[in-house]
Amino acid sequence: MIAMIVKQSTRPTTALVFLLTVAITMHNTVSAKTFNAGDLTNTAFSEDCIDYCVDGACFWLVCGFWGCKVKVTPHINHNLPDFVVSSYDEPGENAFLEAQSLDLMPEIQGGSLSSGKRANSSIKFKETSVIGNPVAHAMSKSKYLCDSKINPYMPYYLSTLDEKMWRSGLTDMLYPSTWVPGMNEVSSNENQTSRFLESWGSLYPRIGFLNQDNEVKAASVIAARGLEVLNTGGARIYQNPGCVSNDCMRDGKWQLVSPVSENSCSFFGIESVETLQHKVDDEGQYGWTAWRNYGCCIPGPGHFIGSTIFGC
Repeated sequence: MIAMIVKQSTRPTTALVFLLTVAITMHNTVSAKTFNAGDLTNTAFSEDCIDYCVDGACFWLVCGFWGCKVKVTPHINHNLPDFVVSSYDEPGENAFLEAQSLDLMPEIQGGSLSSGKRANSSIKFKETSVIGNPVAHAMSKSKYLCDSKINPYMPYYLSTLDEKMWRSGLTDMLYPSTWVPGMNEVSSNENQTSRFLESWGSLYPRIGFLNQDNEVKAASVIAARGLEVLNTGGARIYQNPGCVSNDCMRDGKWQLVSPVSENSCSFFGIESVETLQHKVDDEGQYGWTAWRNYGCCIPGPGHFIGSTIFGC
C-alpha cells in the first residue's frame, strides 16, 4: 500500500493524453445498449477516472568509466480501467458483446424472477462477468503509465461457470460479513449502523440474488459482488487478478458504460434514486469499467536503488 504523507498532485499533461491517443484507437460513440472493446476506448480518457499524479521520486544508480551517479525519475500514481464488469438477467445477454459467447451454456437456467421493466420488483437475480479490459492493457504500454496486471479478454469471473455458488452462496456462509449487518455494505456512509440503513446492499453473500427495489442499485451491488470474488477469493471458480499490494491497490472507481455512457467515475452507494432513474434498462443489461489504482516508477537508466513517496 502506498504511504500518503504530503499532499502534492500533478494532473495529466497534453503530452500524456497524446501518448494515450497513440496507444489505443478511437471509436465512435458508445451504444446505449450493447458495447464492444472499441466503444470502451472513448470512456478511457476521463481525467476524473485516471486521477493521475506524481507522488514521489525513484532513484537509479548509473555507473560508467568515470564512476557512478544517481538519476531520478518520477514515481506516479493513477488508475487503469482493468475490468469490464457486467450485470444481466439471463445467460447470453451480457451487454459486453465479446463476452456473450462465454455464457452460452444451455444447461444453465437463468434466474430472472420477473418480466418487463424490473425497476420496482423487490427480489432481483442477475448474472455477472468480470473480463480483462483490452483498453487497460493498451494504455499501460505507455512509459508514462504503470503496467496493468490484467490479461485482455481474460474471463476472470463468470457467474455462469460458478453457477452453484452464485445461486446458493454456501461457501460464503463461513464469512462473518454474511451474518453481520453493516460489515461490507455498498454505502457512502462511514458509520456502521448508518451504512446498513442507507445501504444499496451487502457484498456478502456473493450471490446473484438481492432484495433491492431499485433495479440499478441491484445491478451495481451484484457487479460489485462479482469483483469481490476476485478480491477475496474463497472456494469459488475464478482467475487470480494478478494484483499485489506493491503494484496496485484493491479499491477503485466505477464508470458506467451501458445503458448510459458516462465520462466520469464514482463509487457505488452515492447516487440518489432520482439520479439513477434514467439509467434503468428495460432488458436488465448493465456494464461498467472498474478502475484499479496503481503506483510505480517511470523507468530510468541503470540499476533501481529505491524510491521516496510523498503522496498525492
